[in-house]
Amino acid sequence: MTSSYDEIFPPKFITSGTPNKSKAECDATPNAVWITAKWTDKGLFSDSISTTDECIRYFPSDNAIAGKTAILYFWGDIVLETGSGNDNSNPGYGANSYRAQVTLANHHAAVNGVPYILIGRPGMYGSTGNTTLYRHSAREAAIVNAAVDAIKTELGYDRISIVGQSGGGGLVGALLTSGRSDLDCVVISSGTVSLKTRLRTSRSTQWVRNGQDTTGLPYRQLYDSLDELDRVSVDNRRRIFMLADPKDEAVSFVSQKEFSDRANEKGIQILLVVAQGRGKQHHSTSAQGIRTAGRCLSGMTDDEIAKKIMENSP
Repeated sequence: MTSSYDEIFPPKFITSGTPNKSKAECDATPNAVWITAKWTDKGLFSDSISTTDECIRYFPSDNAIAGKTAILYFWGDIVLETGSGNDNSNPGYGANSYRAQVTLANHHAAVNGVPYILIGRPGMYGSTGNTTLYRHSAREAAIVNAAVDAIKTELGYDRISIVGQSGGGGLVGALLTSGRSDLDCVVISSGTVSLKTRLRTSRSTQWVRNGQDTTGLPYRQLYDSLDELDRVSVDNRRRIFMLADPKDEAVSFVSQKEFSDRANEKGIQILLVVAQGRGKQHHSTSAQGIRTAGRCLSGMTDDEIAKKIMENSP
């Protein structure tokens, strides 16, 4: 009998969508929460309220259940490499097994000294939905917000910290601007928090048709955190960091700076720090983002954290 630790998340579901589950099936799935999400679906002529039921997976470190709080991490967009891999793996879909996810969670929990949980965005890592169609959307933002509530309830947390890379950083921006008042350390790494500006100004998105996202969704169906800053709650306990590389080709520095500048103008304190993005596009700042959350929770000052980021310290 195959154990849950041997579960693989097939690459084909990234493009076709992860099959739906019933509530009973979701309840029987390891580390999964059944949620109902509601959002405003903006049409051409009028708006309507839409709802969906989804089964969202999460992968906690071994000390997560007994912990008082945790760092929740959101992956960036998954883009498969065409013609590569097989039914079980693809170079564009890293750590696509239950075992790999939990191993990562335990590693980051040990490094940061706090429980750590990887969240499967809709359509990714076993969560139902279709990431190719609905990433960056108001629908995805609503699903993730509801999932965070459910995970908090299941594990007994009052407050949490959140980190996200790229599109996952966009979801961190969505959680921040949803009005939540339970966030301690918020870290956005190379994030799509000013989504429309990103599409216009990033080198890698110049092929995208005007008025649409990379998914083909029109602007009206996207969740652009820049437009929702007035919904950020007042919380003196919260600290917010953004990591960005001026050479980032996937998410332009100007779009990231626009978000932090606009937020600070509104009295929402965000520390934007220039980081060294990894990869050919200078885009991945996730490693430093994760460490930033741990350092924030440990009580390190903003200046100390900024120095660590700029030095790319482990």
